[in-house]
Amino acid sequence: MHVVFVEPNFPKNQREFVRGLKQAGASVTGIGESPPEALDAELKSWLMHYQQVRSVVDESEMLKAVRWIQERTAIDRLEATVEAHVMAAAHVREECGIPGTSTRTAFLCRDKPAMKEVLRAGGVPCAQSLGSDSASDILAFANEVGFPLVVKPRAAAGASGTARVNSTEELEKALESAGLDHG
Repeated sequence: MHVVFVEPNFPKNQREFVRGLKQAGASVTGIGESPPEALDAELKSWLMHYQQVRSVVDESEMLKAVRWIQERTAIDRLEATVEAHVMAAAHVREECGIPGTSTRTAFLCRDKPAMKEVLRAGGVPCAQSLGSDSASDILAFANEVGFPLVVKPRAAAGASGTARVNSTEELEKALESAGLDHG
């Protein structure tokens, strides 16, 4: 099995995925932003090849790198574990015919309000929620459903920027902190 792994050098724990893939018998090619000389000897020993790109979230850069690799060997998987890299990897995966998480699934995993709409349509009960760029809409939602609420920026990685709020005042502070009215 040949796996292309996105950004094996950053953050530091990424190397453990590469190590695990190598130990499981996979051939691993890395695509990342770091220059090859920034990879230490141990990480390099787990990689069959490393391809540097300007940005792993630039889909055209990633596509070009993956196609270059495909010209030389078959790719069984293209994997990204950093949330910010998942969508670009999904688009490139689909463009190159590599099996794995689809763009739609990646989107739904990242956009919780959209995911909940799909779940609700499938009959899966979910907590009430709202996806909005409007502070007034969010405040109206809070007045309708009550507190406590969990506020999470759509584009934040993992739990970054997530806050539990127990009152209108805390909600207003959380929205201000998230920069909602500033894009």
